[in-house]
Amino acid sequence: MVPKVVLSDDLKQPEFKGMIDHGAIGVFDNFVKWEFCDSVIDSFEFWHSKKHIKKDDLEVKVTSFNGRDLTLNPMGEGGKQFKEGALGRKDEQLYLEIADPALAMEINQAVGGAFEIYAKKYKGILDSCDPVSSWTCKIQKTKSGGGYHIWHSENGSFLYRDRVVTWMIYLNDIPPENGGATDFFHQEVSFQPKKGTVVLWPAAYTHVHRGAFLTGDKAKYIATGWFSREPGEVTNRKLGELTGKLLPKDMLNG
Repeated sequence: MVPKVVLSDDLKQPEFKGMIDHGAIGVFDNFVKWEFCDSVIDSFEFWHSKKHIKKDDLEVKVTSFNGRDLTLNPMGEGGKQFKEGALGRKDEQLYLEIADPALAMEINQAVGGAFEIYAKKYKGILDSCDPVSSWTCKIQKTKSGGGYHIWHSENGSFLYRDRVVTWMIYLNDIPPENGGATDFFHQEVSFQPKKGTVVLWPAAYTHVHRGAFLTGDKAKYIATGWFSREPGEVTNRKLGELTGKLLPKDMLNG
């Protein structure tokens, strides 16, 4: 069942009123300011128009998914996520920590505020031996017919075994008649993209999900990443403490 969505175009943004739990899927409506969502989309389009990014003598080509996972992560995470041609997805992505580290940090700090609320309910996330943090920020643009329509989990490969909680921010609204929802198989629930909404869920097989087909002329934009267990070499790379203590006041709502 797809919840009814009120589009943001002609409305003043309501205040954030707390997390709604759908079987360990934490939904934070209106958690991020609409204006900030617009600025993230603008950043994506700016960098994508350049076709490549050069930072610290590292040149990274910005390209579309086409049968394989062409991640842009300078930490070396990425490569082929599945066998050749099995990914079956078409979208455009940008790893923001390469293009705009300051903006990536702001987003991760904001999501850290949602994670702090989520982790208070699901204490086992923080009670384990290794720290958990998010340092990656992937901006993803999906056009009509695109997306990732295969049921999958976020830590289903050895490479991504340290992922614990997935996070996603819907950066714009998509009308329900145009599809583009995020479907969860076991929970039997779907979430329509709603600007400013943050969604968190376990990265494991218990929360297999997919993106529904998108139609129409309007592209779907999301920011996404993962709270992961920190190997020692990763700890020194993270963008800062993501516990909600450093939340940027100018981007959060309420």
